[in-house]
Amino acid sequence: MIKMPFKTLRLMMYVFIGGYCVFILTPLSWMVFTAFKKRGEIFANPSGLPNELYFGNFERVFSSGIGTYFLNSLITSVFSVTGIVAISTLAAYALARIPFKGRMWVYMLIVASYAVPLHAVLVPMFQLLDGFGLLNTLAGLILPYIAFGIPFTVILLYAFFLEFPKDLEEAAKLDGCSQLRTVFFIVLPLSKPALLSAAIFQVVFVWNEFLIALLILTSKEVKTLPLGLTSFQGQYSSDWGAIMAAVLLSALPIVALYLAMQKHFVRSLTGMGK
Repeated sequence: MIKMPFKTLRLMMYVFIGGYCVFILTPLSWMVFTAFKKRGEIFANPSGLPNELYFGNFERVFSSGIGTYFLNSLITSVFSVTGIVAISTLAAYALARIPFKGRMWVYMLIVASYAVPLHAVLVPMFQLLDGFGLLNTLAGLILPYIAFGIPFTVILLYAFFLEFPKDLEEAAKLDGCSQLRTVFFIVLPLSKPALLSAAIFQVVFVWNEFLIALLILTSKEVKTLPLGLTSFQGQYSSDWGAIMAAVLLSALPIVALYLAMQKHFVRSLTGMGK
């Protein structure tokens, strides 16, 4: 077996990372440049810098009602992520700490539900929401998001709670805390990094989700940002300047969230969660 010199290996790694960064940043740069170009300039010079900053694309975006789409996405994200994290935290802690018959079967069922593809449940989910009169409502969108977000979050938090120091819980019980008070006043405050990691993953999913929203929402008043972007696409032509301006505006909250929670996001990607 031929051993590669460390310097050569490091150089190859840098080349790979640099190429990957170029691959990722090229479409992002094109999005930003296109958002500030006039329509004619987009086709005349699609890959170059704009001759001058043109804000007409953003004016068309705001006049199309993007504020309503943004508010709907914000409401959906807040309620969905809050429900996912709250339910998953209690479920994961119960599975990791409370012994009961069939505990591992329940956990395996949750893991199995995470493996079920979304497309396999779209039709029964649509019929169920229709039966409850929740179609074309934000509540009808939030409930499926919570259902689809719980399995992954339970798996993530279950691994964290398994490694949570039992000595802290035992010390709290010796001081007279009930198990419920121990969870809310000892365990949860010390689990903020893991909870933030789970919340970040779910915010990114809910904010960008398109297929479920397309199936459930039809009225303009309840559409979310991903659906609102389709209003700039026609059958024969598309307003690419407005589309890129809307995409840029919709990406800003996620970018801001990443910058604010960068440490927790990186730790969640590496599987630490704490």
